[in-house]
Amino acid sequence: MLAFAHGKGQAHLIANLQCTCKLHDAFIPRPLGIYRSKAHICGNSCHETRSNWYLVAASVDMATAKVHNGACLFSSRLWGSHMGRTVTFSRRAAIALVVPAAFMAACGGSTGSSSPASSGPPLPTTQASIAAEVPAAIKAAAPLQIATDASYAPNEFVDPTTGNVVGWDVELAKQVCAVLGVPCTINNVTFSDIIPALLENPAKYQMAFSSFTPTSAREAKGIDFITYYQAGEAWLVKAGGASISSAADMCGHAVAVESSTIEESDAWGYMGMQPGGAKISGDTNHCTAAGKQDITVLSFGTQTQANAALLSGRADFGWLDQPVADYQVKLESGKLKIGGTACSVSPYGVAMVKSTGLEQAVQDAIKYLIDHNFYKQLLDTWGVADGAVASSAVTLNNNNSVGASCVPSY
Repeated sequence: MLAFAHGKGQAHLIANLQCTCKLHDAFIPRPLGIYRSKAHICGNSCHETRSNWYLVAASVDMATAKVHNGACLFSSRLWGSHMGRTVTFSRRAAIALVVPAAFMAACGGSTGSSSPASSGPPLPTTQASIAAEVPAAIKAAAPLQIATDASYAPNEFVDPTTGNVVGWDVELAKQVCAVLGVPCTINNVTFSDIIPALLENPAKYQMAFSSFTPTSAREAKGIDFITYYQAGEAWLVKAGGASISSAADMCGHAVAVESSTIEESDAWGYMGMQPGGAKISGDTNHCTAAGKQDITVLSFGTQTQANAALLSGRADFGWLDQPVADYQVKLESGKLKIGGTACSVSPYGVAMVKSTGLEQAVQDAIKYLIDHNFYKQLLDTWGVADGAVASSAVTLNNNNSVGASCVPSY
């Protein structure tokens, strides 16, 4: 039996777990996280093991989980009350909540929905001249598979009322597909898995709309980026907690970040290290140089988990992109605030493998959306227009930041 408990303000779906065993039941509290086996959840109290038992943490007021073993068996709405009540559903052998597709829209393993949100701006019509730029092989393999990490609201996230993947980044992807005249499916994928999945042969996904910052390191792996927005990095702090105004203030503190993000790289880079702690030859640990303790970098698979670490007090600061930080401040009214000012304002880019040949078509589609006001309407609807760019800024592999950098180069 699984128990999904609701916390004040947000639903922490894996705050408590209950394991039903052959001989007896055991109720064991566990923190938010991902558990990959029944034995991992319940330890020695269970006499049965299920290697394909998966759970994923979420931080929404309602979530829809599909349960399947290769075909759709059933789905269940999960919710709770502020009184701490729980909702449970039974499991059968060989049934799994699959990661990363914990919130699914269809039996095919895809996540979210290829249809636009009912409240979103209208979709543009197909533009024949731009559609002609799409390689024939891509058209033949339709629908186009698009990856996004749906833990980065308001850019991309799971709608708590429908279970669909939504957000302005997702809506932009749908608009691009409409201009190209190619059906698309949005897939919810853990951020650190997206680029490896793009590079697989054959690729699992053809593109990714997931708030990617173009970098030379990512491009060197074989990824191209078409830029379409710009955003800075921002620190989140708890109201009444430690304060921060610059990277130097992270020294001696725990900082929550999402794995494989620029913020994770910058936190380690400030200490002259690569993510994980390997030293960068010839670089400086700016914390040590200032006579301070190192930063404790807490990396999480999703931004949802990083946010939870800050709210729980496990982390002193959160570090993430500005529109996402601003959204969390609104969502957690009175609990969080922005620390300092945004820095390292950099482009967002649609990620794709260089060999796909989609670059020109996607670039022209985004320019069309900007020039014909679809882009502005979309960003205005989501309240993120401060990062809008002109169509002239929609380019290939623009890695240039604007204004002050958050950390010295490393």
